[in-house]
Amino acid sequence: MFLYETLPDAPTMNLRAFIRNNMDAIVDEWEVFAKTLLPVADTMSSLALRDHCREILQATVADMQTRETESERAAKAQGHAPQDAGVDTAATAHGALRHLSGFDLVQLVAEFRALRASVLALWSRQKSAGGAADGTTGDSEIEQIMRFNEAIDQALAASIDSYSMAVTTSRDMFLAVLGHDLR
Repeated sequence: MFLYETLPDAPTMNLRAFIRNNMDAIVDEWEVFAKTLLPVADTMSSLALRDHCREILQATVADMQTRETESERAAKAQGHAPQDAGVDTAATAHGALRHLSGFDLVQLVAEFRALRASVLALWSRQKSAGGAADGTTGDSEIEQIMRFNEAIDQALAASIDSYSMAVTTSRDMFLAVLGHDLR
């Protein structure tokens, strides 16, 4: 189902650089998975399926590049991360638009799960191809994966929050119209 085998073998690099350099392959993975979210995805264009993926990845890389203290990392792990405009803007818009497109919450979460799995599987495949590290980071692979997961989780939380607000707004509007009609 996924396009793992289409990524060219290249020297291994840190995860941030990998995401930046392989953005197109990652976005292709996102679209392939999004097409499986039937029947909603059947009616959506390729552009609509790909929406916000690139921006979410760019915000993720930016988040991974910022320095964090242990207390900042702990706060982020507990859901108290500072509101980063890049992550919130793309992820928030994505959640609201997926609601309008008819996605359910499970499908929205599945997209982020697929994004996470695609990035890590593609990166792992490249690393196992025998490339040497490029030396652009002192972070261990575990630290890179932790930072990546934290950034994706932050984007997912923002997207779910936006989706939930859109559901609440739709419900409130429906109840207001129903209440007006019953009077």
